[in-house]
Amino acid sequence: MKKKISILGSTGSVGVNTLNVINNISKEFDVVYLTGNTNSDLMIKQCLEFNPKSIVMINEEASEIVKKGLSGHNINVLSGRESLLNISRDKEIDLVLNALVGSPGMEPTLEAVKAGVDVALSNKESLVVAGDLI
Repeated sequence: MKKKISILGSTGSVGVNTLNVINNISKEFDVVYLTGNTNSDLMIKQCLEFNPKSIVMINEEASEIVKKGLSGHNINVLSGRESLLNISRDKEIDLVLNALVGSPGMEPTLEAVKAGVDVALSNKESLVVAGDLI
């Protein structure tokens, strides 16, 4: 059975490399969620390759570009911080990889942990700021 994975920050270097690894062992993972900030072109490319259930673009303008680019595909395009937090707490996910940069990555980490979802961290700020809680 494939593990369901959510990649927060899929358009950054850690997220891109994670997807490269998954591409090589794709029989083991089902990419359910991807998130990005402003890199709409890369997000569209990732969506076409991995076909996630939903994606979140934090930036509203980038979200609109992705929506247009994925028109006709069955991928839910969301935007904003609250959408990011909502997918972070999805209990159907087996693993959240948090590759978000800086302190904005702390809250999604806490939400995933509270939901009982395993977290793989590339975001050191989550541990520096809230290590005791995590």
